[in-house]
Amino acid sequence: MAEADVIGALVEALKADSIISVLTADRVFGGELPKGETRDMPRHAIVLAPSGGVSLAQGSFVQHDTQRVDLLAYAETPKEANALAASASRVLRSIRRQILSGCLIHWAEPAGGFSARRDGATQWPVAFQPYQVFHALQEVS
Repeated sequence: MAEADVIGALVEALKADSIISVLTADRVFGGELPKGETRDMPRHAIVLAPSGGVSLAQGSFVQHDTQRVDLLAYAETPKEANALAASASRVLRSIRRQILSGCLIHWAEPAGGFSARRDGATQWPVAFQPYQVFHALQEVS
């Protein structure tokens, strides 16, 4: 059985939301912005990137784990980036025991507060918030 793709599942959840889809024109990505997108930035886009963090399943034999995921919401202005991050948060917080792209996600919850800044290299407005996601390790159908 294949390993579940938690980032791909979260990308699917955001793209399936009608508000996020309209705001981003489906520019929701896992890992990083594709090179082809950067020439047209800043504009509305979301990146979900895996990051470190403590596993809530450590020491157990359960075939589930938690993954910290950083949400980066880009937009033309800081206010728009914050609004996009808030819309994405609404979607992620609503995930409860769903199978998305073959990944069973039990929940996605904020792992800290949000911050707003300009990207250090590009100066694009970006809002940031970490999430903790509890999910199955193996792909399910």
